[in-house]
Amino acid sequence: MAQQTGILGIQGTVGGLVFAKDGSIRQKPASNKAKYLTAASMARTRENTAEFGQAAKYSKAVRDSLRVAIASASDSRVASRLTKLMREVIGLDDTNDRGLRVFDASNSAPLLGFNFNAGAGIGQTMYFPYEVTGNGADVTMTIPSLNPASDIAAPQGTTHFEVVFAVSSVDMEALTFTNAVVAAPLGILAVNSVALANQALVASFPAAPPAANLVVGVVGINFYQQVNGKFYPLNNNSTNPLAIEYVA
Repeated sequence: MAQQTGILGIQGTVGGLVFAKDGSIRQKPASNKAKYLTAASMARTRENTAEFGQAAKYSKAVRDSLRVAIASASDSRVASRLTKLMREVIGLDDTNDRGLRVFDASNSAPLLGFNFNAGAGIGQTMYFPYEVTGNGADVTMTIPSLNPASDIAAPQGTTHFEVVFAVSSVDMEALTFTNAVVAAPLGILAVNSVALANQALVASFPAAPPAANLVVGVVGINFYQQVNGKFYPLNNNSTNPLAIEYVA
């Protein structure tokens, strides 16, 4: 908006003219939208913008599919970090042209190990062995042994913990998802509870996911402090790790 700076002085834009503070006048630059849409020199920019937009959609679809697990273990930059990783996965598409490349489940290996909470790593928290495998409609997390006293680096003030295991099947074209159901989770356990052995957590889909879908499984741990019979998340969930440990 133009502002009168004196009896005759004007600063701002009036009728397509820009009145500068130093008294100079220049024409308001035209919008470069048409150039962006058509100019050959902007081709790479258009392609990068298109693929970044796709990556953002894929990132949101995955985060939506795992919303419950992520709500207890994520940082403020998880959306941008996962979008950046999705952009790398799109770059592995060797079929479509630049700007038209898409997510291919066969290229999903770079997603393995992605940590939703950059401030809390699984490798610094969970020291018990586990493996995640898939077979048809089931994805299974097996835990040969878990001794809470020595296998979990619990933050100060922790009285209880919960092993998190969640799996979803994401249609990356339609941007829809289906969640698997873990019939018998370990639940919330005391940090001084007895050691566990040969545990199997099975996440089941109603049917085997389509081959083109991204099946993604996350593993993590939530920490709690029990007060008067109620479990309170420790440190506002900032110490809870959660990472992608299975993709197919």
